[in-house]
Amino acid sequence: MNEETNKKSRAVPAAKRSKKIAIVILSLLLCIALFVLSHYIGLNKQDGNEDHEGPVIDVTDDESPVVISEERLRQLQEYEAINKDYVGQIVFDSGLIDLPFVQAKEVYDENGKLYKFYDENGHLVTDPTGYTGNDVYIWTNWKTGKYDYSDEGGSVFMDCRNELTDQNLIIYGHHYARDWDPSGTKQFTPLDALLQEENYQQNKTLKLYLENEVRSYVVTNIFIVDIYNEKHLQMFRTDMSVDFYKKDDPDFFESYIPYIDSLSKYDTKEPLNKNDRILTLVTCIQHQPQYRQIILCKQTNVETFETDGNN
Repeated sequence: MNEETNKKSRAVPAAKRSKKIAIVILSLLLCIALFVLSHYIGLNKQDGNEDHEGPVIDVTDDESPVVISEERLRQLQEYEAINKDYVGQIVFDSGLIDLPFVQAKEVYDENGKLYKFYDENGHLVTDPTGYTGNDVYIWTNWKTGKYDYSDEGGSVFMDCRNELTDQNLIIYGHHYARDWDPSGTKQFTPLDALLQEENYQQNKTLKLYLENEVRSYVVTNIFIVDIYNEKHLQMFRTDMSVDFYKKDDPDFFESYIPYIDSLSKYDTKEPLNKNDRILTLVTCIQHQPQYRQIILCKQTNVETFETDGNN
């Protein structure tokens, strides 16, 4: 952080240009996609109090405990104390990503009070018309509640329609252009390494550390979607057997898997089947605001955890 600050202080004009570039890029990268998706989200939830419909999935696969470090447990507990919307950590076993994520909900909290959140220009949103729960954390830092376009770049968040029992958990994170973040380390920027097959093996496994369990995943597909292509947007169903109009569509996922394979950058040798519980990581493509990179993962295990100490 100090190095980045020093670079900015040495080149103020360049920093100003970079700031403008970042705002334009980031706003196009996620906001456009989420506004497009809000059409479908609106169909999936008619009001803020309606429960998620469709079958839920029992997440208890393995009751044997996995040991996690006291440091990791303390982190989970501390973050939960900071913000009740905190869900857990998304962690690649390789270290590619280790990030907290929050649950986007509705624009109003359970008490009917409008969440404090900001638009891409840093203006406090006072009229939520046209916004969805996904907009709450795009530009708002979940720890501070303040506008954040450059430090952590808003928040990594789970889709506002999601519950942890859903078949498809969807998590969004910003991608930073290299002219703004040359290190390529902010938020979901490192995921673009998976576009290259040679980076797959070392980065193919990951975990979600949740309140009392660890879910393990393997990456099955890496592909690009067009946010204006309705067939591509089917990846954003939270239940792959229910369409955006809440109609049962039990055969959809089985028929859609070959299409996903056809979009994939390469064959990971990790096949999907229609009953898989999946995790969809969504980020952007540098300087291509119409497209999104998808890292699709299937769940391989769920374990409760205990700590490695006597706490």
